[in-house]
Amino acid sequence: MAEKKEVPDGWPLVTGDYEVGDPQSCVAISSNGSYFHIEHLKGIAIQGPDKTENIGLEKIMTNIISNPNIRFIIAAGAEVPGHISGGSLMALVANGVDPSTHKIIGTTGAIPFIENLPSEAVERFRQQVEVIDMMGAEDYGQINAKVKELIARDPGAYPEDPMIVKMGGEEAAAAVLEMPLAMPASPQMSTIDRATAQITYKTTIMARDQKLTSGLSKNALFGLMAGLISAFIFLLPLILGVIL
Repeated sequence: MAEKKEVPDGWPLVTGDYEVGDPQSCVAISSNGSYFHIEHLKGIAIQGPDKTENIGLEKIMTNIISNPNIRFIIAAGAEVPGHISGGSLMALVANGVDPSTHKIIGTTGAIPFIENLPSEAVERFRQQVEVIDMMGAEDYGQINAKVKELIARDPGAYPEDPMIVKMGGEEAAAAVLEMPLAMPASPQMSTIDRATAQITYKTTIMARDQKLTSGLSKNALFGLMAGLISAFIFLLPLILGVIL
């Protein structure tokens, strides 16, 4: 039987949208953009969605490295457009995080920055778990079959003790994430500012042209009417002379 370790009191340590099963299990599931129900999933430690490739991944890592019994994480469900949370999870485990920019290497996610966890926590996560790519899968039968397969090859708890870390700046970062599919502030914001300025300029020009065109049309009409009245007044004596 695979060797297990005691998990810290109150595990999982970070709050989130998840369901807890057996903390002694070696399998966790990230359903990304989909929602699963744990009563249909047999023998897992924890499962839940992950909508973001930064705070969401940081919460996953924090809860998993504090439970050495978890050795596999299944990335399943629908991918999250823009954030690419499932792809970012797999890229993080495969490639790590750039130490200078804190950006997950090799992901196309919109804001893939791990800024609230130390590099030691990221490396511990990468060493502790194997990510199983089941992206797109939502069938419970298929997922349970994979869970059963992984439990059969459980290598036992990670040899080191639970790693307890505290996420820094979580509230501030979460506030930024209220903007869905938000892009990094720089350099994309400068591009957005330029585009906004161009739209405003073009809108002003169009409004001015429309006003100018409307003014010219009115002036032309008034000019035509004035010309006709002047011609009529000039010709009126001649017309009266002919009549009389």
